[in-house]
Amino acid sequence: MAGRSLFHRALNAAGSFILFLGGDLFFFSQETSRAALPETEIRALANRILQKTGKADCKPDNCTILVANFTLPSGATSRLGMQIADQVSKELTSQQNAIKIVDRSRLQTFLDEERIPAALFNNEKAICWLGRQMRATAVLRGTTEDRGGPLRVQASLLSCVKDKAGPVEEFAFPDSDVESDLSPIEPFSKTLSTLDSSSIPLVSSAGADGISSPSCLHCPNPNYTDPARAAKFNGTVIMAVTVSAEGRTIEAKVTRGAPYGLNEAAIRAVRAWQFKPAMREGAPLSCMVMLEATFRLY
Repeated sequence: MAGRSLFHRALNAAGSFILFLGGDLFFFSQETSRAALPETEIRALANRILQKTGKADCKPDNCTILVANFTLPSGATSRLGMQIADQVSKELTSQQNAIKIVDRSRLQTFLDEERIPAALFNNEKAICWLGRQMRATAVLRGTTEDRGGPLRVQASLLSCVKDKAGPVEEFAFPDSDVESDLSPIEPFSKTLSTLDSSSIPLVSSAGADGISSPSCLHCPNPNYTDPARAAKFNGTVIMAVTVSAEGRTIEAKVTRGAPYGLNEAAIRAVRAWQFKPAMREGAPLSCMVMLEATFRLY
């Protein structure tokens, strides 16, 4: 990441931390797609999926489905993919009442809080972890792919309990004028609504505005979570951290997260850290810094 590294603890199986300085908080934007959806094709897709839920060990009265955001082949989310997932979820709900369908607003709330990049869900272990956070027993995952002709939409049901998946169902998107709606975006909101930094300076570079950056006095590494270890996950959590004039963490918010409970592990570790506080004209003061927690297994 861009910025000047202040310290770098030794890497080990638990992970590592880097305190870095940057001028801006790390945000993405989200917009609502305006594309006209092919309702007939989506209705038929939902019907075919419901007819074959048993293939993914999803049985009536004992199955809860999360419809994940439909993605590009790279794993990135698009406005159109999110819109298609919303419509498929509505169709699954309207066509039956024996199988529970997770309200997609719950998924959006979770993604806003955890701020996990869409591409990190581009494998079965991660998407099933996401499903379990939503108390789902199966996840409907889908892709949108432009091959130069009609847009192809594919979807399949994946069990989060057993190693079983349903058949791939697909349809051709009749509207070819959707290129702008396929631009990659992140599925969480642009800003951190709970982060109030109006009265606390953001240290953007060492010595800026006469403020020295804080330095670490006692900063033990975070613990790896069992799900992350089982998935052999390597990744990074970025946080906006407010360090008090006494050198303690008084607020920490994830700006770019990771799955498998690593956000919570990073926050717990940072809250226990002790710093030498930022200084201005020889006096300590509170400030905000960007903190990067890198988890890496060897």
